Amino acid sequence: MQKDRNRIERQLELAKQGVSNREKQLEAAGVTGKHKAKDPLWRHLNADFRQLRRRLLAVVAIEEREAAAIQKKAEKLSAQTAEA
Repeated sequence: MQKDRNRIERQLELAKQGVSNREKQLEAAGVTGKHKAKDPLWRHLNADFRQLRRRLLAVVAIEEREAAAIQKKAEKLSAQTAEA
């Protein structure tokens, strides 16, 4: 999963930069607040950013689950060897 995590983190950083750049362009044009949400390009970039952030959270959850499963398996194995 590390490969996926690195890829998603890289994409997330690029998406964050894209949103930031678009917000700077909109501020220079005098667009602020709720009017920013009406810009289709900003909405698209922000949606990509949110989607990648959710994917990263899912990868973290999977990594935690896998680590817990490995630990549980190791404990079970050590308990079996202690009994024998």
